[in-house]
Formats: sequence, C-alpha cells, structure tokens
Amino acid sequence: MDWKRGAYPEFEIEDILVTLFLLKTPKGRKQISEELNLGEGTIRTLLKKLAALNLIKSQQKGHSLSEKGFKVVEAILDLFSEPVEVCSIEDFLAYAIVVKDPPQFKSIELRDEAIRFFARGAMILRYLNGEVIFPEDNRPLKETLPEIAEDLEKLPLEDGDLIVITWAENRIDAVKSAIHVALVLKGEQIPVEIRKLEE
Repeated sequence: MDWKRGAYPEFEIEDILVTLFLLKTPKGRKQISEELNLGEGTIRTLLKKLAALNLIKSQQKGHSLSEKGFKVVEAILDLFSEPVEVCSIEDFLAYAIVVKDPPQFKSIELRDEAIRFFARGAMILRYLNGEVIFPEDNRPLKETLPEIAEDLEKLPLEDGDLIVITWAENRIDAVKSAIHVALVLKGEQIPVEIRKLEE
C-alpha cells in the first residue's frame, strides 16, 4: 500500500478513520475540515464517498454516523482504540492508541513508520502482567516516565496489548501518525469498504 501524499486522492485512510471517529457526534463540514487540517473541498469529497457507502447521514445539524457507520466503527475499535491524548512529550502533543492482539513487530520499524507519517517521535510499548513495559527489555514505563504510565492507566488495557504513543508539532499529525502505525499492524483487517475508499 502506498502511504505517500499524492495529488489524488487528497485524503488518506487515516483521514477517513479520524472522520468516522469524529462523526460519532454530529459535526459540520467546516468543523471536520479544521479538525483534520484539510481543505473543505477535500472534506466534501471524503463525506460524499462515506455517504455513498451509507456510512454517514447528513442533516441540518451536520454529518453523523449511520447505523452501518457505527457498526464499521465498532469493527475498527475491535482492532485498535481511538487515539487518546496523554501528557506531552518533549513539549509536543502526544496521543496513545491501543492495538489489540498485535502481530509480530519490530519496535524500530513501527517508530520509523510514525516518523515517516509526520510524528516527531514514537514509543512502542506492551501491556503484560498488569504493567506497561518497553518490549525490548521488559523495563516498566513507570520507572522512566511515571506521568505517562499514569495516563495510560485510563485506557482499557488487556494483557498482550500493544500501545503506540506518537507526538508531533500539532494534534492532527500526532493522531494520524498513531492511527498510521495501528494500520501498519492491522490494516488488512480493516473493513473492506474503508480500504476501498482510498483507491
């Protein structure tokens, strides 16, 4: 799959997922455009494609998920969580995402993917035996970064989960780079209609 920004389409699968997460509550096009830092024309195209798949409905108060859209979001959330803000890292906004039942991975490759996707940095962690650890050496996160370890306690973690934390110059780059890493791990399991939208 080619993740590079091309002239067309003007949005990525990461933008689609952020939009679906946003539309759990009604939002106007302008609001979505600001959240994703994409032009209103691009958002119009994206929303049109989601509507054509019956994933969203449009009303006076804005766009929101349809019943089918909620089911698709539930299917995505079975694979990985929505990004959640955690305390800042190196003065950058940071977001964490929990990947359920992750396949084999190399932390360094996942970090590189995040940085290639506009993150300033990334941390790959595991939740094992009730503790968040660095997978390379099983060192507990709380020993080096207790504030982040405390923040992660808010997440619904289960044994074996992978936690991706990314940080970036702005909120949307942090959010999308975290989603990007989750997609590298679970992309083939994303509902097929979402994957088709990117073609």
